[in-house]
Amino acid sequence: MVPQVIVERLAAVRRKEASVSAAWGLGRWLGLAVAAMVAACLLDWLIDRRTDTPTGFRVLLLLAQLGLWAGAGWVLVLRPALRKRDDREVALWVEGRFPELGHRVISAVELNAPTADTRGMSSELIGAVTRQAEERTRSEDFSGKVVLNRWRKNLDAYLVVACGVALFYLLTAPGTAGALVARQFLADRDIPRSVRIASETEHRVCPSGEEVQLRFRVSAEGLSESWEGEVEARPDARPSESYPLVFRERSADGAAVFAATVPPSSVNFAYRAWLGDGRTRKPARIDYEPRPVVKKVDAWILLPSYVGVRPDGTPYELLRPRGEVAGPKGSSARVSVEIQKPIVRGAVEILGRGNERTPDPVLRRVDLALRKGGLEADAVFDLRPDEILYRILVEDRHGFANSTPPRRSISIIPDEPPRVVLLPERFVLPGEEGTGEDTEVEGSPIPLGSAIRIAYYAAHPYGLDHARLSYRIIKGGQPSGDLPPASSEADWSRLPLGEVHATEESGPFDLRRGVFRNSGFRDQVEFHPVATPDPSRVPGRLEAGGCFDFQTRAVKGVQVGDQIEFFVEVFAKNPDLASQPGRSETRLKAFVTQTGFVDWVLQTLRHESRIRQLEVRQRGVFAPEGADR
Repeated sequence: MVPQVIVERLAAVRRKEASVSAAWGLGRWLGLAVAAMVAACLLDWLIDRRTDTPTGFRVLLLLAQLGLWAGAGWVLVLRPALRKRDDREVALWVEGRFPELGHRVISAVELNAPTADTRGMSSELIGAVTRQAEERTRSEDFSGKVVLNRWRKNLDAYLVVACGVALFYLLTAPGTAGALVARQFLADRDIPRSVRIASETEHRVCPSGEEVQLRFRVSAEGLSESWEGEVEARPDARPSESYPLVFRERSADGAAVFAATVPPSSVNFAYRAWLGDGRTRKPARIDYEPRPVVKKVDAWILLPSYVGVRPDGTPYELLRPRGEVAGPKGSSARVSVEIQKPIVRGAVEILGRGNERTPDPVLRRVDLALRKGGLEADAVFDLRPDEILYRILVEDRHGFANSTPPRRSISIIPDEPPRVVLLPERFVLPGEEGTGEDTEVEGSPIPLGSAIRIAYYAAHPYGLDHARLSYRIIKGGQPSGDLPPASSEADWSRLPLGEVHATEESGPFDLRRGVFRNSGFRDQVEFHPVATPDPSRVPGRLEAGGCFDFQTRAVKGVQVGDQIEFFVEVFAKNPDLASQPGRSETRLKAFVTQTGFVDWVLQTLRHESRIRQLEVRQRGVFAPEGADR
């Protein structure tokens, strides 16, 4: 039987060896775990320099480390600690570390085991060996020496692990190691970098077809303006493109601003930037939006109040296609525009006249009133003499203004006196309409005491007010010209012409004859302004006319051989033209006796007959052969 002291000493060695083995295995496990963690952190750091480490990859790294930790823990820690060693194995382990025992302990254990085969062996020799082993065992502390040597190795292992961890923390920037380790356990933390870069705007809308500047705020220790980075733009459904990132300026708060310039395009894209070891954490985006464009401009002239108003009380309007504004003094303009996309605001800027050195100055600004969700707009402004142009500025919800505001002219049209024309003199009998050329006569004299039939036509684009007849008597003289000289204005007499209104019985007015359709031969129409056929669109009194008999017997002192000179004056509704009536041409007629007038008529008829005969002969000469003559 194995002596008790040997059994106890071997049991102590067994227990100490198990604890030391566990500590040794734990140290190696820690070293392996730390190495795996550092490798995973380094891999994560390298990937994160360019882009975010994919979450799936981080999960895979964590699972790999967990598997490594579990396998190494079993192999290096748990299995050695749970292993059961018998006395023979422990004795051999001790003999191997203490050669001076001379195999006495292992011999005592094997020869005294219950199953030992001692046939042919001397019992005295076995007893002597056992006593020697017992004595050496009692005098030696195997477990103490074994533990001391093994703990030294364990301390070395733990020291290596500690140095590795310290080196990992020392070689990374402050906070980097902690962030990397936390990320290994799927924490949502960014890895600190020596260069911090961020886009000034994460989402930005830019005008289509224009150059875009991508700006980034950068901070770093020892930042140099000579640094150069890279911006990668990824257009939708197109290959990515790279642009250099260079220093641009210092912002107001002292931060450095780096920028990259993207050429004109209309394809939306996402972008990221890299500078040194830093990068933008999230992709930013540029979406293109077209600038608003004014595709149509129309203008209407709002006529002055003296022209009249429509039935609804609004002023009459004259369309000016393409937006060119031209109207009389005292009028306003209404400008209407159409835009290819909705706008949120707009204005009409009215310009004066500049010179070679200065551009046309902006004299005033009129806001546009939006309609149809911002697709249409209009503005109203009065016309002023010092204004020559206007331009239209519009702006959409992104603050984009139209790049080429349309410009249109503004002008005030000088208002001219009415146009007045004396209708041809006609020789007609009662009941005849007498509008043909064969009824026209010129220069007919006036029997003394007879009436002069005067027919006229007048027109003005902004309305007619009233009319009068001007005449004078020239005693046995010669014509003085179409218009009298200013010095002889007092020689003229003025006869106001009364306004005649249409009735159902009179019928419509005939401007060719200056009378109503149903007027009798002797009916007098001194002045009739024609009403508008459409009061909602066209003002009235734009045309007028008349046909009346001027009774010369009321003129005193007229004798045969005298002459009468007359013309018709028509006044416009414009108060600025109150002293500038429109004048017809003048006519001059001589007073003759009744016999003289009859002779003139007969001579005129014979003259007309000879002309007609000549025309018939001429037609016969040039008629085709074989035709009836």
